[in-house]
Amino acid sequence: MVRTEIQDLEIFAAVVRHGNFTKAAEELGIAASAVSRSVKKLEENLNVKLFNRTTRKIKLTQDGEWLYQQVLEIIHKITHVEGHLRKSQILPRGTIKVDAATPFMSHAIAPVIAGFKKQYEHIKIILTSSESTVDLIDRNVDVAIRIGDLVDSTLKARKLGNSCRKVYASPDYLKTRETITRVQDLAGHACLGFAKPEKLNTWPLVCDNGEWLKIQPEIIADSGETLKQLAIQGCGLVCISSFTVGHDVRAGNLICVLEKHTQIVPIPIYAVFYSDRQINIRLRCFLDYLAEHICFDA
Repeated sequence: MVRTEIQDLEIFAAVVRHGNFTKAAEELGIAASAVSRSVKKLEENLNVKLFNRTTRKIKLTQDGEWLYQQVLEIIHKITHVEGHLRKSQILPRGTIKVDAATPFMSHAIAPVIAGFKKQYEHIKIILTSSESTVDLIDRNVDVAIRIGDLVDSTLKARKLGNSCRKVYASPDYLKTRETITRVQDLAGHACLGFAKPEKLNTWPLVCDNGEWLKIQPEIIADSGETLKQLAIQGCGLVCISSFTVGHDVRAGNLICVLEKHTQIVPIPIYAVFYSDRQINIRLRCFLDYLAEHICFDA
């Protein structure tokens, strides 16, 4: 079966409007012979006669009249679709489903959503939290946030920024303990640690032997958020990602300790997504907004 092309339908409609091949060609900016060939091809494809022709004028056949009404509806629909898509480029709309680990969702993404919605009120946001790497297609996720180096080369990625691990304590805790000016001073302090992974209990502070400080935690938890709350309550020092403490540092609930002695190791944070040749406009707007407004350091 030969498929009818939309261009042939548009040429046919122009001929009907003008009642003349030459005038239709002038409107479309093509040769009259091209108009004639297009109409002939359309008749052959559909196996119908569309015009009764005389030397002076052309007139639609009954089949031609029926086709013309259908073509008007088709062209109107195409115009509507094109207009809608062009408008969406100016006024992004639709749904974006975002997945991220709970700490990043709570401390980095959630605080900027209100501002994003004010700017892009026609974009619906769905936020989900997963502590493990999710399959975007299986979970129907548009964009996921990955912290650390990427290993999945099948995904497109955009780097949003860098975080790092630093040591924090509450003002009340620091008032009641020995002053901390050197890494060695931590020997007499309470350290809060992770149940897993164990590597998080090695802090980016260089000891006299040149190695990083491996703590012996007084309290252990499996959540960075839990450890942060314990630190705020004065239970000890904690080493966590800087993006999780921005609000508390600004509010005076936590103070960065030994900042000059901390080895700043950038932890890249990426937005990953599936995309064809070009990322859709609403997702581009969302990623641009995240990159501009998320606070990664404290």
